[in-house]
Amino acid sequence: MTDDIGDGSQELLAASPLAFRVLGPLQVHGPDGPLRLPPGRQEVILAALLLETNRVVSTNHLVDLIWEDNPPETARTQVQICVSRLRKLLAGADGEASIATRPPGYVLHTDAANVDAALFTDLVLRARRLRERGDLLHAVQLLRDAVTLWQGDCLSGLDSGPLANKARQLDEERLTAVELRIQLELELGRYDGLVGELQRLTGEHPLREKLRGQLIQALYWSGRQAEALEAFRTARRFLAEELGLEPSRELRELESAILAGRLPAPAGAAPAARAPGRRPLARGTRRSGRRGGDGIGRPAAPRLQNRFGRTRCRTSSPPPSPTSSPTPADSPHWKKR
Repeated sequence: MTDDIGDGSQELLAASPLAFRVLGPLQVHGPDGPLRLPPGRQEVILAALLLETNRVVSTNHLVDLIWEDNPPETARTQVQICVSRLRKLLAGADGEASIATRPPGYVLHTDAANVDAALFTDLVLRARRLRERGDLLHAVQLLRDAVTLWQGDCLSGLDSGPLANKARQLDEERLTAVELRIQLELELGRYDGLVGELQRLTGEHPLREKLRGQLIQALYWSGRQAEALEAFRTARRFLAEELGLEPSRELRELESAILAGRLPAPAGAAPAARAPGRRPLARGTRRSGRRGGDGIGRPAAPRLQNRFGRTRCRTSSPPPSPTSSPTPADSPHWKKR
């Protein structure tokens, strides 16, 4: 698949008679609307096949997912019955999906664009490639599109311990994609617009020190140096009280750099994005969060334009997040039927 966006994304998310969702509750949407899945074994088998779309899943693995360590003697027969019923369920999808028997088990054949998990993985991969090429704006857009596919925790409500482990892995990949997108936006100089989101995310995931570090950076580069130091102190108290641990070396280095007035700009951001006139703070001191004449506000972009003839990122007015671009959830393929 191409790394291009715009028309390329529209082609990727073209309308289809069938759509499988695992990034949230398990759902199947057919030509005439949602298909009803009987709860229990059929859901577990379909979920397992979808997580390995176009790859063989062994019968033994399916047995383990359903019964774990205590399968009945008829376990393999019951799996066969469930697969037969799933085939009937998918029969009305105009050939968009089928379950084939392939030793040592079964494989669900369908276009990867019909499965939200496969789409998510593809979009994140393409975003990483764009980042390597220096196209941060379009990488951010693809990462936003990828996260939009989620409707809750992966396979929420499904009763299968072993399958839950795979679901947690995908949940982790979602958070990693969010962290990557935030990092790219920091590099683009979008500090102010990230603070509120990072405050929410650190509240929801207090153990993720990368998010805490990103919050500290966003506050600092928004001209809120005292709040950045307080965010570090909050992280240090939480880790000490909950885990008896000190913050990571990366967080401690952020604090030291702020106190010394030498925090480097996020990789890729214009060096002059740093607020002018900022002096090192003594430990325990606070600085007003006001912007303007006190020298804490962001620098004016024209100064960079006069010196270099152009600017890499506008620090006086961060560009808005790309909310108007088409996302998977907005495309005809992923609209709720």
